Amino acid sequence: MTTTFGINATLGELDLVSLTIDADDPLKKAFEIFTKHPTFPGLIVLKDGKLFRMLSKASFFEAMSQQYMYDLYSIRAVHFFFDENVSDNSLILDSNISVLSASTIALKRPGINRFDPIIVQCSENSFKLLDYYTLLLAENHVHILTSELLREANEFKKEVLGVVAHDLRNPIGAILGCANVLIESDINKEDSLEYIKIIQEVSQQMNNMVNDLLISAINDATDFMINPATFDVITLIAKIIANFKDSAEMKHQKLYFYYTENPIILNADSSKIREVLENLLSNAIKYSANDKQIKVSVEKLDEMVIIKVSDEGPGFSDFDKVKLFGKFARLSAKPTAGESSTGLGLFIAKKLVELHHGKIGVESIVNEGSTFIIELPNIPNSTVTD
Repeated sequence: MTTTFGINATLGELDLVSLTIDADDPLKKAFEIFTKHPTFPGLIVLKDGKLFRMLSKASFFEAMSQQYMYDLYSIRAVHFFFDENVSDNSLILDSNISVLSASTIALKRPGINRFDPIIVQCSENSFKLLDYYTLLLAENHVHILTSELLREANEFKKEVLGVVAHDLRNPIGAILGCANVLIESDINKEDSLEYIKIIQEVSQQMNNMVNDLLISAINDATDFMINPATFDVITLIAKIIANFKDSAEMKHQKLYFYYTENPIILNADSSKIREVLENLLSNAIKYSANDKQIKVSVEKLDEMVIIKVSDEGPGFSDFDKVKLFGKFARLSAKPTAGESSTGLGLFIAKKLVELHHGKIGVESIVNEGSTFIIELPNIPNSTVTD
């Protein structure tokens, strides 16, 4: 049995058997098929090209073990096997039903039929068989995956608590300190505005950290969806750079944008690509010292759009590169102006890029800066829908 399916696997993803026999064929033919295919659990019996019954291998050989049936099977048609069994207890399930639901239904069958194969309807006139024991193995696999997800969720909870305890304690303390000064001290308006500005900045840092944690939690708890549409990458990046202009100017940094042609059209989820680029540009500003340059470039190369974000920051060691895109990664580089970091940004960015069937990587030398490179599939000659 293949085990490449996930926790929400359906019957259509399992190993199904598709061997049929006509109701008017001789029973001897069924014997020959079962002998030739010993692992097959049964046969789909057709009549006038439509589903008639399911011939279980176990039931067939149990009947054949009786002498009178053995004497008759070679001269009778397949439908003879069912002539004395008018009732049909076959279980027919849609191929889109989940493994867990199917297993629950199968277990409710009468004891005499509980181990029979299950008929899986793949389309209006297409049926296959699923061995009951294959279903049980699939159910066990799903339970194992569920246990692993629960374990990961518990680990994530511990990591979140660690981040909150470590990284939010200082900004909360700063806010409380400023608030106490404003309440208890007799200070002038100018000094008050300075404390209010500190509260505003620290609150924004905390808000960004909480947003990162929430996004990561949502990504882990759901099947993340993207909504692709064509848009101009040049326009998107220009807007992002404009939004970060003030942050860069506060550290006397220069932002540069280069592109080979205009427009460059991409078929992707623009909101998700924006999130990736905002993370990279934010990091470039955060980890670069004052008076440094940050460069963003985009080009179309064959059927790909290549986006690069370069900085003159501290770069990454070989040890950093190994864990760079990991969750809650703690790297040797530190923000140059006390900015906060959850260690989730690059983890989220990598996941979003891969959802677009793209790649993200980094070229970096310690003390010489870094260049993050994003490669995304391009749809040429598309219409812009900005």
